[in-house]
Amino acid sequence: MKKEEATAYARGLTPEREFSGAYMDLRNLRGILQKSPDSADSSILKAVWDVIIEQRYSDQTMSRLLYRECAKALAAVGAASSDSELSSQALSLQVQAASTCSEHASIEASAGLGGLPFELLLPESPTPFSGHAPSITWDELLKRGEALETPTFSGRSAVMKSAGDEQIFAIKIAREGEIPDGLHLEGKWTEKLADFAQNCEVRFDCPRPFSVAGQMVFKVTNLPADAPSNLHKDGFAMAYHAHCDYFVYPNDDREGRRSEKQDFLEIMSRNAFILGQLAGKGIVHDAPIPLFHNRVQAMRRTDEGVYQWHRFGRLDRWLESCRFPNFGLSGLRDFEHLQVMKPGSDKFYRAVGSHFMSILLVIGSYFRAQNPELCGLDKNEEPVDARELFDAEFFETAVTDCFKGYYRGFTGSEFQNEIDLHPAKLVKSMIEEMGVDRHMFEFMRVVDQEILEDQEFRDYLLKYGMDPAKVAELKKNEADVPLVTGPHLGNFNGAISLPEIIEWSAMSAGCCIAAKSLGSRWIGVRLGEV
Repeated sequence: MKKEEATAYARGLTPEREFSGAYMDLRNLRGILQKSPDSADSSILKAVWDVIIEQRYSDQTMSRLLYRECAKALAAVGAASSDSELSSQALSLQVQAASTCSEHASIEASAGLGGLPFELLLPESPTPFSGHAPSITWDELLKRGEALETPTFSGRSAVMKSAGDEQIFAIKIAREGEIPDGLHLEGKWTEKLADFAQNCEVRFDCPRPFSVAGQMVFKVTNLPADAPSNLHKDGFAMAYHAHCDYFVYPNDDREGRRSEKQDFLEIMSRNAFILGQLAGKGIVHDAPIPLFHNRVQAMRRTDEGVYQWHRFGRLDRWLESCRFPNFGLSGLRDFEHLQVMKPGSDKFYRAVGSHFMSILLVIGSYFRAQNPELCGLDKNEEPVDARELFDAEFFETAVTDCFKGYYRGFTGSEFQNEIDLHPAKLVKSMIEEMGVDRHMFEFMRVVDQEILEDQEFRDYLLKYGMDPAKVAELKKNEADVPLVTGPHLGNFNGAISLPEIIEWSAMSAGCCIAAKSLGSRWIGVRLGEV
């Protein structure tokens, strides 16, 4: 009976079928196949696949929901059919869709794989901050941290050499208005990951948290005169000892700190492995780099402007986002961004996709770091063309090595070319878009100006390079103000100008998750072997 129902729904999926009817047929068919995967046959799989591979209904606003039903139907058969040949066929069809479709059809095909669960004993999350924070003076803190020099502030963190072999002592202070929970989490996560880092097969120098009266978070008093002015009035802070390489970044654009190609490749592929291995254990870093759709509207947006790649929106200030990634020569950084996450959900799939997208962006930024002054608009207000800085062959190598490193960390096995990564096609698109600064503007809308006090409004404009004389002339809340803040990937409040990195990241995430979820069913899946 189920077989007959499934066949009837599949036969209705003709090119002439109107959208709402096709969507309901697919939804019903997906429900049957999830409950009874053996109801499928090759003709049913082909009917579903034709809808997504032909990208039917792509002009419909809600087409992604229809493609999601296609993907879940194929994944249900691929993951659970008792017919191994049919299972392999379903997976191969899905891989082809993920590899060759574009935009929503591509990422939903990948999501069908990325939503697959796998057995995992999740670690416990760190205990939350109790609210208790003992006090310590600045001088006493430096003494107990065995500081060997006067600390230097970098943003809200004070860093100094300390006793021990190639060690630093760092004090991270909460910003004004910030709650101290993140500082507590960072300390607790470094404590929890100590054994993992020590036993990791690649270099991972995990910082060692410093405590005061047994507490990760404490209040620092008597801060020095050169401390930043935007620090928390109560002086909430945490501290740690780390290897002196902790602040060495793979894509540093500062003179004397730029990485050679092979050093860059080693750092990137090693950190990809670490990110993948932790994610495969259910520990996900949710900000390898800070990604935003729109920083200027962050104060009034419910999502705080944070980037959601599955929506294909414009990526704000991509080069700025890459400047100080949360990984480097010593391994991962900023552990407050770690969270325990159960696989088998869109949230987990999208987090893994964000890892790949972050890796791609940092690789792209490495080439721009070779000449950071070649950026923005030229004297004629035309976009700067920096494509000559890119090495396509090395770019492809970096992309491939990082994917393989992440895959191996995540799955525990070597990549067997289950999908076609087509790095040359990806890199060509990335160089074309990342190498020319076409999207430099954003607008401070009146509604965003209204949130700010007059001086805050003027300080913001000055911060982003507006001429002081022009700032003095402007009246707040009268009109939208254009600002040159790029390069961005896409026009203000528009779509991303480089959708290929989203499609590739989604495909990569789906591949890694499916490989770990399906085990032997995934072995032998190859593009085109249907």
